[in-house]
Amino acid sequence: MLKSIASGAAALAMLAFTPVAASAANEGVTADTIKIGSFLPLQSGFAAGANQLRDGAEAYFKWLNDQGGIHGRKINWIVENDSYNPQQAVSVARKLVDRDGVFAIVSTIGTVTNLAALPFLVQRGIPVINPAGSNEKLNAPTEKEVFGMLPVGQTIGENMAQYALKTLKADKVAIFYQNDQFGKDQRDGAVAYLKANGKTPVGEATYVPSDVDMSAQAVTLRDAKPDVVLMFNIVKQGALLLKEAEKLGWKPQFMAMNTMGDPILTELAGKAANGLIVNIMTAVDSMEDPKVKQANEILAKYAPKTQPGYYPYLGMAGAIAFHKAAEAAGKDLTRAKLIAALENLGKWEPGVTPPLNWGPKNHAGPTTFGYVQWVDGKIKVLQGW
Repeated sequence: MLKSIASGAAALAMLAFTPVAASAANEGVTADTIKIGSFLPLQSGFAAGANQLRDGAEAYFKWLNDQGGIHGRKINWIVENDSYNPQQAVSVARKLVDRDGVFAIVSTIGTVTNLAALPFLVQRGIPVINPAGSNEKLNAPTEKEVFGMLPVGQTIGENMAQYALKTLKADKVAIFYQNDQFGKDQRDGAVAYLKANGKTPVGEATYVPSDVDMSAQAVTLRDAKPDVVLMFNIVKQGALLLKEAEKLGWKPQFMAMNTMGDPILTELAGKAANGLIVNIMTAVDSMEDPKVKQANEILAKYAPKTQPGYYPYLGMAGAIAFHKAAEAAGKDLTRAKLIAALENLGKWEPGVTPPLNWGPKNHAGPTTFGYVQWVDGKIKVLQGW
């Protein structure tokens, strides 16, 4: 009798567990919608870029919905503000998963915020596509749920230092960087490359995202007398540094990471941006690639106040990846099938970023770069990828 009761209880337990497990695999997916989420620093020193990134992804999802969605399902993209605060990022990530029931996280930005939220998302088995930041845990991830779409920060720094020494023939290099993981990863890569070539930075200056005065940093770097200044920063502080250099009449060759390819730079820095060389890992709007032209058309229709550039393209890149993989996964969409479809993309070209090569053992971002230069308010391509 006891054995019979126990067997019946076990059977009931299995029946109770099975629907929960099944629903967990495709939570956020209904007959006509797919609910996905993101957390962005919409109210912070990073707000300008974060809002543009949101506009790029949102424009793509609106366009996709107007095309009929994915297997008849429309995308419901929920965006939360994390204020570029790691604790807040964890809180809103929990909210998106536990209260909103999102199926996946797509196109977030912020190294420290992504790193803070990632352990929770991985533990819950949530696919994370395009957690934009500079750390290798984001861009060369080992977790099966995470797919990076940017290069590793150290690689960016190494490549920029190489360009400074080999292409620009610099003898003395100084570094300006954001004093957190975002800036340090790239700074460390540049320093490592310089050291391997018998050099050290002649000067360094840092800032935090809340800083609004770069005059001291400009003087520090000027006094180091560099040929080239490598810049690992967000747009606002980069523009402030360029304007301070202009006031000082100091004209080294400034060379910046991709964030300074944002069209808003010309509004913030004016003529001080002229001559700036920028490492790029997203497209520029003048590229002839049909996918870039389509991205520009989507932005023009669905986010007409947002100019094409680094942040909108980056947000759109995650949306494109989700679209391709969810479509390939089929109508019976589960998280496991989405992850498998992402890995099966293999070598593919989002168009708005350099080519990617995803597979079961590689969820990393691109390894190739381009270079452009600001000339009289317009971007000139120096080197493609």
